[in-house]
Amino acid sequence: MGKYDIPKRDKQLIGAPPGTLAAKSDASETVLSLISFDEKDLIEQTSCDPALIKQELDSGRRVWVNVDGLKNVELIEKVGEILGIHKLALEDVVKAAQRPKVEDYKDNLFIVVKMISFNTDIQMEQVGIFLGKNYIATFHEHPCGCLDPVRERLRTASGRIRMNDISYLAYAIIDYIIDAYYPALEIFGESLEDLEDIIIERPNSSHVTEIHNYKRKLLSLRRAIWPLREAINSLIRDPSDFVSDYTNIYFRDCYDHLIQIIDIVENFREVTSDLMSIYLSSLSNKMNEIMKVLTIIATIFMPLSFLASLWGMNYDMADSPLNMPELHWYFGYPFALTIMISVALTMVAYFRRRGWIGN
Repeated sequence: MGKYDIPKRDKQLIGAPPGTLAAKSDASETVLSLISFDEKDLIEQTSCDPALIKQELDSGRRVWVNVDGLKNVELIEKVGEILGIHKLALEDVVKAAQRPKVEDYKDNLFIVVKMISFNTDIQMEQVGIFLGKNYIATFHEHPCGCLDPVRERLRTASGRIRMNDISYLAYAIIDYIIDAYYPALEIFGESLEDLEDIIIERPNSSHVTEIHNYKRKLLSLRRAIWPLREAINSLIRDPSDFVSDYTNIYFRDCYDHLIQIIDIVENFREVTSDLMSIYLSSLSNKMNEIMKVLTIIATIFMPLSFLASLWGMNYDMADSPLNMPELHWYFGYPFALTIMISVALTMVAYFRRRGWIGN
């Protein structure tokens, strides 16, 4: 993604037939794994052959097929053929630049979600989910192990995932991805608070760039969350042969979480807009303080400059006894310095009493 999150289109694919699969130049190596399970048994296989998918499907157990990395398009095509995945859906998976959505195909339900993490920056990854009658297939851009907590729940024989239909596993995966937004947004909010404190105390021009960076990150988040809300709402609103009534109730909980996340993101957007106002106000206050100090200094030196210029006129007493008698006085110079220091101290005391300087 570029500065404004505009998906890049491979020039070689412009004009190519629909459903053409082409891996990105930076795509990760493809690793296929699967889990087949029922209420009693669970079998896990990593780096397996696609032929095992059909074998496990024929066994009557529910199957979770997971593909990490999208470089090996031949392997992805084989998985798609076995599971009856439409070519257009596979193309959306390999491109990995889709907005969150739900598409109902004849043999499965295609769901696109965005998984995020936030350390020093927001990392966003597309997860493609295919939900069939007795299987679910997940496609990740990069190997991450991000769904390991769901796998751990699946290994528990008494867990709800093992006891319910395959659509409940789809809910568990989507719910985990949505819940992962909360810690990322928490870190994001703490970063905003730190930036706000720094802007108030020590504003500088680099903060303008930081504020705009945060705005772009929030725009990316908004583009990932708003369509997902509509997608989950369509799962709740429109009956599907692939989602049971039991699971449909749990998708309502996902929808509620997304509403909360959207509120948080919108609040953060308002905060970033306010940060620019705070920056300008802090900068203006800082400039006013500087101007006040300079004005006070200039004001103090104005009478001193007047006295210095007065005694610097050098009128000779030989021409008139009224001409600058201080020039020939033994204490003339100390007297002049004393007058100047007294005037300066008097003005400083006056300014301080009025509250223009100090506390």
